[in-house]
Amino acid sequence: MNRSNRGGRIRVGQLLKGFLEKHPAFVANPIGDWKDLVGEQVARYSCPGSLKNKVLVVIAHDSVWRHHLEQCKEILVEKINAGRHEPIVDKAIIRVGEVHGADAVLNPAHKNLEKLKAKRLALRRKPKAPVVKLSPEEQLLLKNLPDPELRKLGEKLLKRIPASETER
Repeated sequence: MNRSNRGGRIRVGQLLKGFLEKHPAFVANPIGDWKDLVGEQVARYSCPGSLKNKVLVVIAHDSVWRHHLEQCKEILVEKINAGRHEPIVDKAIIRVGEVHGADAVLNPAHKNLEKLKAKRLALRRKPKAPVVKLSPEEQLLLKNLPDPELRKLGEKLLKRIPASETER
């Protein structure tokens, strides 16, 4: 039996973490793969810079690419928001700057997911009643039971009955 799934039950913390990892607000790059959005050639000369308050800042290699992206920014915003219940980008700003090869981390808070650990909740069990010695009458009663399994079960139960509830 593995730790994450005991008896067919999934821990809520792990289920929640799995959901958050897939939710666009918690992933490193919520807009998706930049190459898939703009194409390989445009991705070589531009990259996403930041995404804050639904404003996407795109970094272009030079003013020519900035002009090209300015002409296409409404299409880009529509493409990013396509198929989403709520848009994640309302506005795109194009700036000239240094273009890095790898996609920028648009959501630095996604690293907080790594810090999420499942917290074990201590199960509050009632303390077991102390084991008491069986009286001679109880021993005789158990000895007269024909079934050995019933005898064992009866002995366990009688030993756990608190003294205040019996006539001991």
